[in-house]
Amino acid sequence: MRSDGLILGESLASQHAIHEQYGGVVPSLAKSAHEENLDRVIAEAIERAGLASIEDVDAIGVTVGPGLEICLRVGCNRAKDLAMRYNKPFVGVHHLEAHILMARLPSYSFDVQRKLVTDEYTIYDSISSHYAVQFPFLSLLVSGGHCLLLKCNGIGRYKMLGGTIDDSLGM
Repeated sequence: MRSDGLILGESLASQHAIHEQYGGVVPSLAKSAHEENLDRVIAEAIERAGLASIEDVDAIGVTVGPGLEICLRVGCNRAKDLAMRYNKPFVGVHHLEAHILMARLPSYSFDVQRKLVTDEYTIYDSISSHYAVQFPFLSLLVSGGHCLLLKCNGIGRYKMLGGTIDDSLGM
């Protein structure tokens, strides 16, 4: 991700097929899947961003919580190792706030994103972006055991309007 919010490269490793038969997330299986896929996902995101290697990134960001601790630990340990190995800043990101603030990422057309990766210097100064959603806004956050309805007044300023009584919505 670039500092202005443009996502340069991303990758996904779905665990849906692993957990579907159990009707929910099995922590030990989720942890194993994180460990098995993490290096591939990192490499794929770097490649899709048009970067030569991880040495070309400025910082290493990772969600640090709240969430399923054994899975967060996998990502945090790998991010910490990469930050130390490549002498990059380590940026801890609040998991739930990251979900909420995705709605605030600037909007770019697909063509601009694709051109930026292949010809960054020609296009970079001419990009105009706007935030997809302005504060305040309403957020329905459904992330694992965190199910909340929030009024988002600003970064770090949220009012909980409601949530589930137990850990999750269930099946």
